[in-house]
Amino acid sequence: MTRLTWRLARPNILASLALLAALALYAVLTRRAMTADLDGSGLSACLTSGGDCLSLARDFTDKFNVVLNTHRLLLLVPLLIGMFWGGPLVAREIEQGTHRLAWTQSVSRGRWLATKLGIFLLGAAAVAAALTQLMTWWFTPIERVQDNFGRMNLDVFDFRGIVPVAYTVFAFALGAAAGAIFKRTVPAMVVTLVAYLPIKIGVQTLRDQYLAPLDVTYAFGTSSPRLGSGDWLLSSEVVNRGGEVLGSAGVSNPCQAMAGKAAAEACSVENGYRFVDTYQPLSRFWSFQLIESGIFVCLSVVVLAVATWWILRRTA
Repeated sequence: MTRLTWRLARPNILASLALLAALALYAVLTRRAMTADLDGSGLSACLTSGGDCLSLARDFTDKFNVVLNTHRLLLLVPLLIGMFWGGPLVAREIEQGTHRLAWTQSVSRGRWLATKLGIFLLGAAAVAAALTQLMTWWFTPIERVQDNFGRMNLDVFDFRGIVPVAYTVFAFALGAAAGAIFKRTVPAMVVTLVAYLPIKIGVQTLRDQYLAPLDVTYAFGTSSPRLGSGDWLLSSEVVNRGGEVLGSAGVSNPCQAMAGKAAAEACSVENGYRFVDTYQPLSRFWSFQLIESGIFVCLSVVVLAVATWWILRRTA
């Protein structure tokens, strides 16, 4: 049974290895180009010295905007694995009737299911882990450029650390369960597509509340003390002495009509105008990774339990 399952998994594994090889080549070439530009433009030296690098950073992101945005496509990898690995896993066997042959050859339903789920799930998790390591290596030179590329950034967070593996396990579980229940490959793939994204997005909306966010206050017209720290900025508001919110970051200085910079600064101090930033610090990256991974692993266990019960009790 194990040998047969490995043979069935071989096309998926080979296709995934080919995709990883292509992505690795792309990562090597684009990282080399970006690293050369970081050094040649002086941006790397500027960041190291702690100078004002905003203009250089803007030029860098404008130049490599298309390249940097390609990482968003990789957020679909767990979904694709769930659809093309998990969806057909049980559904195809039931469609073709080959599951009955296995069950009549001294192979119990439990062993048949455990072997198929175990080997395919292990392969899917390994692919996700390899892709995560590749993307971590690719992003290392540029994550200092702006907070947009920091590990706590919403898009970057999703393929760093351990959450990509948890996403993949959950998507795979959805596909396998849908195949067991609907007994058809195409409907199983469609159900995986329809169910995975809303659940993932729903969990992501809770991310900023995994731990209570922190606040930092600083004078109006000055830079945030957390600037460049890689924190996840949730909000930035302008308040007066009484704590009344005047607007979000970027509003006009209420004292800009005052003649002279000194007078404007005195006006801001007199009225107590200041910024209040609410953020999740970079130091919580691994805490958030563990929390979100735990959520998806628990969901995966529930979904796989449903699939197991359905196959053992409801599948003829």
